[in-house]
Amino acid sequence: MSLKSSLSIILLIFFFSITGYVLVKSYPKFKTPYSHIVNNEPIVVTLEFWGIWDNSDDWQKITDKFKNKTYNLNGQKINIIINYTKKNYNSYENEIAESTNKKNGPNIFMINNNWFEKYLNQLEPLENNEAYKEEYDFLSYSDIPDIFPTRIIMDVVYKNQLYGMPLNSDSLALYYNKDLFKKANLTSPPSTWKDFKKYTKKLTTINKKGHITQSGAIFGAGSNINRSSDILSLLIIQGGGKIIDENKAIDINKEIEVNTIDGIEKRNPGKNAIEFYTEFSNPKKEIYSWDSNWENSIKTFTQGKAAMMIGYEYHINNLIVLNSNLNYDIAKMPQLENSTPINFSNTWIPVVSNRNNCKVEPIEFANEIDCKKISWSFLSFAIEKENSKKYLDLTNKIASRKDLIEEQIKANDKTSVFASQIESSLNYNKFDDQIDIILTEMIDNINLDEENLLTEVDNAVVKIESLKTEN
Repeated sequence: MSLKSSLSIILLIFFFSITGYVLVKSYPKFKTPYSHIVNNEPIVVTLEFWGIWDNSDDWQKITDKFKNKTYNLNGQKINIIINYTKKNYNSYENEIAESTNKKNGPNIFMINNNWFEKYLNQLEPLENNEAYKEEYDFLSYSDIPDIFPTRIIMDVVYKNQLYGMPLNSDSLALYYNKDLFKKANLTSPPSTWKDFKKYTKKLTTINKKGHITQSGAIFGAGSNINRSSDILSLLIIQGGGKIIDENKAIDINKEIEVNTIDGIEKRNPGKNAIEFYTEFSNPKKEIYSWDSNWENSIKTFTQGKAAMMIGYEYHINNLIVLNSNLNYDIAKMPQLENSTPINFSNTWIPVVSNRNNCKVEPIEFANEIDCKKISWSFLSFAIEKENSKKYLDLTNKIASRKDLIEEQIKANDKTSVFASQIESSLNYNKFDDQIDIILTEMIDNINLDEENLLTEVDNAVVKIESLKTEN
């Protein structure tokens, strides 16, 4: 080889070396993706998932199964890790707010079904684009009506887009002590509020001093009854009223017009519901059955001192812990006579953050990864029948899928009642959890002075109105 040829080869090697060095330095993504493709190593994407009531074990089977799936992005393999973190309820919303300001935090997080509108501007809807199915598996919009009951979908749909993946549901129902019912010669629970009053009177025992020794129904008070604000809200809704409408108007004290056989009739469902509810804790009333000074409702019921209690499905675990030998059963929520059943729902739904902030390794791929779509892919995976059932079996919760709801109803156990109520369960736009506290205080104040009922209701409305400026 001539000296001239040797020099030419050296110059070419030098040129390509310099060019490669410049490319790698100028474009960090140039080298790493290539090496990963050659070595067939997957990109690892880590999603953060925040919840409140579930433990990490409740999600472990689903997250492990999802981790073993492999996705492809432009020919590159992707493995996904889901980190579930259980948060404290009292600090939960503050942590979400702080993470929003710092632009970090969860990719998926749980919200209450009453919080939907409050968090809407932070959420990413399910992408309705078939093209992405080549990269990630998505729940199809066309399948949603076949999978979920209408009432479930209403909680998470806005402008025809799905903003949350309901995995379970819950509603208020009637717990009753079978031993106390048998003692009073009552063979079945009440199905209407009219019968509920009759049962309560028969099951309540009051001594000569006017003190309740056995409560027929834990009903009528505020702070010592678990979820008293929800119970009152249900009564208002059943009566045709609203607590807060879709425009955040407070309707507790509003009159409505109802078409009857005799013509248009004016009613105040909020006032009527509050009067009915507080009668049960008023010593002056014939139906007096619960004292505001008694212990917490759950504890009292487990001690066998009360015949009936209103509660959610999750209260079953409370009863097991406090008294596993308690002989009780659960019935459907009482309704107004000759009316369409209306129940009250309260559940937690996983949603997807609209921030693209997941961890990607190697980091050079970060701009190519859509954390939001992967998050929705995980939720679409979680709602598949087999995976959803694993979650429900571990947590003992009520299903949201139609096929699993049917299975729970057929099981004819304590959870069957809750499953049968899903189609008729409603809620309202609770834009601030302080509303629960305001309603509870209103009930307690009315029990202290029944003559000021209308004043206390108006005061509660003013307090709730003031919360609007804070949200």
